[in-house]
Amino acid sequence: SIYVNFVLQSTLKRLGGNMEKQLESVVDDITIIKSIIEKTRRSFTGFSKIFIIWGCMYIVMSFLSFIQNMNIEATMAFYNDIPFLVYLIPVVFFGIGGLVYFSVVRKQPLIGLERHLMTMWILVIFAQLIRMSIEIPMDADTTTMVVKTSNFAFVSYVLGIGLIMTGILTELKNFKFVGGVYILLALVHSYAPSFVGGLSITRSMDTLGYVIMPFTLLYVGVYLKRQSERG
Repeated sequence: SIYVNFVLQSTLKRLGGNMEKQLESVVDDITIIKSIIEKTRRSFTGFSKIFIIWGCMYIVMSFLSFIQNMNIEATMAFYNDIPFLVYLIPVVFFGIGGLVYFSVVRKQPLIGLERHLMTMWILVIFAQLIRMSIEIPMDADTTTMVVKTSNFAFVSYVLGIGLIMTGILTELKNFKFVGGVYILLALVHSYAPSFVGGLSITRSMDTLGYVIMPFTLLYVGVYLKRQSERG
């Protein structure tokens, strides 16, 4: 009937209008999200200097750690004589890193998503301070025992998460790819000892523990600097 057709047509028009409005709203939301990501990428590249300086500092810290591990007995004797140096050296380096951070942020304040990204990276760096708790029963005749531990899998996994999140929030695909590789390395290091020959693989990977943090910071800093130069 004419009435039914009229009702159907009016209903279709109303639904079509609502769908069109919803579609426009979705398009507007996508546009806003893209603009936020673009702004975050351009702004975050301005903080490349922080990552480069932190990476150079970690090269020195990793070198000192390597020397100490190559001379464990001498290192233990040295720290037994001057125990406060165990804490003084990291405090000095982290203090310098903090001064670099605040000097850069003072000139270019952190706003929006880049502030959260930088907070995440600071937490990622501090995650390296976490150490495993190991308790080994010792006999009365035992005077000295040296236990070697490795937090490579943990650090690699945390760095991988940091890289992937940075890649997601800035749409820089290289970060997401490298982050995926880091997580894969963490899984291999964790489960390789369960297989034949896996222990030798993990020992080889442990040597990467000296370079993975400085390499990552330098890689992020240099890549962001190049992105900034490209505009």
